[in-house]
Parts: sequence; C-alpha cells; structure tokens
Amino acid sequence: MKNSGYKLDIEEMNQFRKQGYLGPYTLCSPEEMLDIQPEIEKILETDAPERKSNSRVHNRHLDFPLVYNLATHPSILERMTSLYGPDLLLWRTRFFVKEPGAKEIPWHQDFNTLPIEPPIIISAWIAVDSVTQENSCLQIVPGSHRKVIPHVKATPEMAFGHMCDPNFIDPNNYVNLEMQPGEFVLFNERTLHHSEANRSNKRRIGLAVRVILPIVKIFRWDSPEHKTIVIHGEDRVNFNARS
Repeated sequence: MKNSGYKLDIEEMNQFRKQGYLGPYTLCSPEEMLDIQPEIEKILETDAPERKSNSRVHNRHLDFPLVYNLATHPSILERMTSLYGPDLLLWRTRFFVKEPGAKEIPWHQDFNTLPIEPPIIISAWIAVDSVTQENSCLQIVPGSHRKVIPHVKATPEMAFGHMCDPNFIDPNNYVNLEMQPGEFVLFNERTLHHSEANRSNKRRIGLAVRVILPIVKIFRWDSPEHKTIVIHGEDRVNFNARS
C-alpha cells in the first residue's frame, strides 16, 4: 500500500509502548461520517451471514464493503503497520451501539476472552456518532497494558459477563476519549478500558476493528462463515486457513 502520510513517528510509537493506546486520529471528517450514518443504520437493521447472538453488530465487514472500507482505511492500517509490522489480518469487527439507558461496560482487558494464541491483537475504535462523556465515551487507563489483571464474574448491572477484579485496579486513573464522528483510537489487547452506562438521551455507536498477526492462531471460529482477511502484506504461515 502506498504511504499516504499516516505512518507513526518515534514519539508516537514510544507513547503506544508506554501508554498502550494512541489517538484520537482522523479517519474522515465529521461531515463525511454523518453522510454515511444512514447506511450504517440500515446495516444494523439487517441480519448478518453469521448466525449467532447479536449477529447484526458482528463482522459486518464480511457482507458490507462500507464496513470493510472503514476497518481497512489507510489512516488505520499505516499506523498499525508502524507498530506491528507489514503483515496484518482482519479478524473481527463489531459495532458497539449504546442507546440511551444502555448498560455500563465494565473495566476489562480484551485478551481475557480472546480465543487466540499468542494473545496479540491491535484494535481500532472508530466513532460513528459524536462520542462524549455525556453519552458514554470510551475510557482507558494509560499504562495498564503492562500487567495482566484478574477477571471475575461481572455484577448484574454490567453489559459483559466478566470484568476486571476491582481489587486490582485504580478506577480513578483514566482518560476520557471523547471523539467526533470519523475519529478513532488504537489500543492493544491488555489496555484496560471501560464505558459508563449511557445516561444521556443521545445514542452512541462505535465500530471496533480487531487486527491480528499471521503468527496468531484462532482456537475457534465465530461461525463457519467467518474468516480472516489479509489486509496488509502477506500471510506466510496460514495458521487460520479453513479446510
């Protein structure tokens, strides 16, 4: 892929290594994202090829070019290659839709539930709507990727089934990642993150993009239709080829 000026500099790469996240960066203007919002809303009203719970929000890059193009935009890929090298596979995408009143997503590290080995993944989180503290923006603890935190069963008011053990985290040491539509952040599989319940009257949609390296083996598939896609470089080891 031709360099479009999105490569990270040394300072940014060092920040990612120390803090576990980067951004927000611009993928497209707020006006451009607002123009495609109606298409995204239509996608979320349809059933996906993958027959599973919440299938409307999972892996829509497999059946809609719009989602694939967002997930593989050069502004994301070139920054990811700066950190992880030239060979990247798109594993999963997921829309996180938080309507007014939606539950809190507890503090967690993604690696805890990932069916992969080694647990190496870089994620982009793209704002489809305006994302503010008021409508439950993403929150991240800088430097939290440097240790593994035990996870326990989540309490009933949480949106997920597991959460980080509260005894091992400082819930006050976080940054609010407010974003305009079309902005995104990057973080890795151990970066501690969270979002509050949506106590506003405004919807919040984000698109999470999960990218792995060819050396990562996926232990189970989301569904028979699911596959990894080479989005940059090559897949020389082919660990995840379907039979």
